[in-house]
Amino acid sequence: MQAPYFNPLPIPPAHMRPPYQLWGWGAGNFGQLGMGPDLLGEYPKPKRNLWIEEQIKKGTFGDEEGAGLEAIAAGGMHTIFIDEKGTVWSCGVNDEGALGRVTTDVPNPENPDEKLDVDQLTATPYPLQTLIDENFRAVKIAAGDNVCAAVSTEGELRVWGSFRDNQGSLGFSSESQRQFLPAPILELKHHSGNVEKFVSVASGNNHLLVLTTHGNVYTLGAGEEGQLGRKVIQRRKIHGTAPEKIVLGTRTRRAKVVGAGNNASFAVDERGVVWGWGLNTMGQTGTGYSNASVDGEVHSPKQVVGLSKEELDGDEVVQIAGGDHHTLFLTASGKVYACGRSNDGQLGLAKDDPAFKDREHENFLPTPALVTFPDPSDPVVQVSAGTHNNLAVTEGGALYAWGAQTQGELGIGDDEEALTPTVIVRKQGGSWSAHSVSCGGQHTIALFRKKS
Repeated sequence: MQAPYFNPLPIPPAHMRPPYQLWGWGAGNFGQLGMGPDLLGEYPKPKRNLWIEEQIKKGTFGDEEGAGLEAIAAGGMHTIFIDEKGTVWSCGVNDEGALGRVTTDVPNPENPDEKLDVDQLTATPYPLQTLIDENFRAVKIAAGDNVCAAVSTEGELRVWGSFRDNQGSLGFSSESQRQFLPAPILELKHHSGNVEKFVSVASGNNHLLVLTTHGNVYTLGAGEEGQLGRKVIQRRKIHGTAPEKIVLGTRTRRAKVVGAGNNASFAVDERGVVWGWGLNTMGQTGTGYSNASVDGEVHSPKQVVGLSKEELDGDEVVQIAGGDHHTLFLTASGKVYACGRSNDGQLGLAKDDPAFKDREHENFLPTPALVTFPDPSDPVVQVSAGTHNNLAVTEGGALYAWGAQTQGELGIGDDEEALTPTVIVRKQGGSWSAHSVSCGGQHTIALFRKKS
């Protein structure tokens, strides 16, 4: 008989009607918005994905009438999402295997002598057939620059794509340069009545953190900036692509949340203590600048300043998302804290915010500061961080954006930046309510639900 898990296996979310529908904005030039080969433009404001709407009408995404989407994840120049069947879909650039499926020399099922058009195969979402074939019911997904991962309701993990480091392509593993089809990468030890499984995964640009039912955290990928929380010898850096368990302070501490910035990593343990490690050149680990080594890296997990459950008077961090040089921390009560680079509004703090008073470093904050939102009565329930931008969804279905953009990824129009949280979807009025959002390289995707 299986002993109770410290972290329960993930379960699918409740299915809403009307269903969640996909919207996108920012760079869509490589099909990463999944709108089809005829819509490869740049969109500075949210745009409805009509292809997805058509599939909902056809019943593509589930057995129930009106079945839609469950979860989304935007990568560097690709996107993945889960439908109500638990099927993973993908679109965008596939040069390094990020789509989890083959997109070249694919026979046309209606005419085997003819090959399907590559632009059609990458700009239009297609399901990952190999996962369907093994009855993999996905419930959690994560996407990096060219790597993706998924966790099933059975606690199984699949990973695909490829990692890069500062010198170029690192590869997927010592066996393969690119993994075009989802593959298992770690066999957890099984004991009678105590079978360890996977429960969630977080992705940086080129590294992954995986959380297990037992509260263990495994890291893999590029590790030259400390983001793996363990030493990776330069001449054997491919060894970093093999998952290894890390320690949060002591071996007895179990993790219940993992998160990642582009080159940094985070975890929350059972006592509500937040840990950060990795690149800290602009204070993005939140551990204080003095905790960085001479090369600006935190090589092993250190406590994030001011965000433990004890310091927050019982509130605790439940989600962590980071960009290139900044990080967001979301608490159970709906508060958002930010640290790291601040010169382009990445932290969402007004220029006269008290956090900037008497600061030592002109362009960044090395410890987290509270972000103020226009409606304090509407708590934030989900955050996502892009390269220099952020988005947040509230309990009331509002969507806020702040930071800097280069190709419209903020969704605010043509302005280059928003220093403080700016409304994209309103809580009151309007036809749509925001449910979740995900920031990619220079594109953003979101699930909205039509108000009844």
